[in-house]
Amino acid sequence: MESGLPFSRFAQWNRGLAEAIVATSPTQLAGRFAPTARDLLAADSCHVGLYLREGACVTIDGERPDRWNRQYDRGLFREDPFFQKFAATQDDFLLPLSSFDAFHFERTPYYRDFYLPSQTIDEITGVFNLSPGVAGYVTFFRHRGSPSFIPADLALVEGAGDAVRLVLGRLWQLWQSGASIRGAANRVELSPREGQILDLLMDGGCAKTIARTLAISPGTVRNHIKSVYAKLGVHSQVELLAGGGDRHRL
Repeated sequence: MESGLPFSRFAQWNRGLAEAIVATSPTQLAGRFAPTARDLLAADSCHVGLYLREGACVTIDGERPDRWNRQYDRGLFREDPFFQKFAATQDDFLLPLSSFDAFHFERTPYYRDFYLPSQTIDEITGVFNLSPGVAGYVTFFRHRGSPSFIPADLALVEGAGDAVRLVLGRLWQLWQSGASIRGAANRVELSPREGQILDLLMDGGCAKTIARTLAISPGTVRNHIKSVYAKLGVHSQVELLAGGGDRHRL
């Protein structure tokens, strides 16, 4: 932690971490962690979520529902330079927006469709791999009227990196355990191969990685995935990981 951090903020951060780790749902975790993390960095907002290597994003609303998160998850995330870096590497990273070319970024649809209308001016984002197919992310935003982040802000987040990774790991556990999909799978007739594919999907795998793991073609995997989805009554991997909606909740 930064040596000059006021004790009150340090104590608040520790309390927020402790409360987040014992949360019993993803939304509860985000609601406890995001405000604490936001205040630690004097950011205007903080968001946490999951990136899937199959090309999906799940942002967990914290203090209140956020329409920008829903727009982001529906497709804007693919234009996000931080998601693009995640898709291009297997490494963890913690970066400020200034690490990307400002001229190029300001000419992108993402800047036009997200940054400008949401009044965002700067961000720091950390992405931490939690399984071969899934990473957790935390993003700190500054909005119009606030100062941009400075190197000391980045250093503060870097100092908290291990704790952030721990919280994101707990988020992933809750996201998975909140589902009763495996219990539902026991009540339907999945073939042995479909059972293997379900397990790999639950670990965040996509058709290509599952095909490599099982030494079968991606096309065959996709056919099995369609069958698994149909039997479990879900339509996507995100819905699968979320538990397939209320009808699968315990």
